[in-house]
Formats: sequence, structure tokens, C-alpha cells
Amino acid sequence: MKLMTPILQPDTELIEADAKLIRDSRITDERIQGRIFRNLVCEEEDFSYTIFSGVRFESCRFWNCAFERAEFTDIIFRNCDVSGCNFNDSYFNRAAFHSCKGVGSKFTGSIIKNLEIKDCNMNDSNFDSSRLEHIRIEQTKLESANISQCRCRQVDWQEGSLVNANFFQTSLSGMDFSNSVITGLTLSDDNHELRGAAVDLYQAAELAKRLGIIIKD
Repeated sequence: MKLMTPILQPDTELIEADAKLIRDSRITDERIQGRIFRNLVCEEEDFSYTIFSGVRFESCRFWNCAFERAEFTDIIFRNCDVSGCNFNDSYFNRAAFHSCKGVGSKFTGSIIKNLEIKDCNMNDSNFDSSRLEHIRIEQTKLESANISQCRCRQVDWQEGSLVNANFFQTSLSGMDFSNSVITGLTLSDDNHELRGAAVDLYQAAELAKRLGIIIKD
């Protein structure tokens, strides 16, 4: 899969910034570009409609903050906590979450392209009704996550945990789950979401039970 990674200036060329810049941008409607944010702690703040471009977030904590209808282009979140944050109806392109925590985060109705999520805890997150294109999710927990009614194109799963994830009305065709954990998935009654998905023999045996098929030794 061809995944376009964030295009960023070297850290030495990024300008240090603080939360005040984000707050002020909502008043001035100015794009936040070429900045690096380190060790920010923000709780229940509203950063909706903010446009971020060429920005790195390092060890930041955004608890239950609102980023509705925000835009993120060429962005990296590293060692950040965005648990409970609202990214609904946002736009992501060439972005990455590395070693982050996003428990209960919401991305519903978003357009998400060229995104890498690696070594993250995104349990209970919600991507319902989003458009997902060129996505790589590696060594990440998405347990009890909602990924229903999504339009997907080239989504790559690597060593993920999708226990009790909800894929209702989301086609999994072309996706390979053979090295991920997919027990307890929520699907339609006819399990049509699984058509064209790749699984290993053990997973196939478990999924066969949903169809009432008994596999004998």
C-alpha cells in the first residue's frame, strides 16, 4: 500500500509554540503552520475549525478537547494523549499518531487520508461514517471501537487488537486481519462485511461459527 507520510521541516526549523497560539487562531482564523508544540496540557478547550499544517505535537495532553471540523495536514502526534477528544467532521491528510493514547476519542463523519496509527491505545474510539483511505494501523488497540458505515480504501492492519469492534455496514474486502485479534466483532446478521477479507485458519474457524458452520477435526 502506498502511504504518503507527513511532510515536515526538521525540528530545528519548527517554531516553538504554546496553547495561546491555538486559542488566538480561532479569533484570527489564521492557519497554524510550521510549529512544534511540546508538553501542552489542555482540558475541555474548544479548538474547533482550527487549521494545522506542518505541525508536530510532542508529549501533549488534550483531555476532552473539541477539534470539530478542524483540518490536519502534514501532522505528527507523538507520545500524546487525546483521550475523549472530539475530532468529528474533521479532515486529516498525511498525518500520524505514534505511541499515543486516544481512548474514547471521536472521529465520526471525518475524511481521513494517508494516516498511520502506530503503537497506540484507541480503545472505545469512534470512526463511524468516516471516509478512510490509505490507512495503516500497526500494533494498536481498537477494542470496542466503532468503525461502522465507513467507506474504506486500502486499510492495512498489522498486529492490531480489534476485540469487540463494531464494523456494521463497513466492507472489509481487501483487508488482511491474519496477524490481528478480531474476536467478538459486531457485524450484520448475514456477515456480509467479511466478504473479501483475509484471515488465518484459526480466525476462519471462529468466524465460521457465526454462520452456523461446524468444522470437524
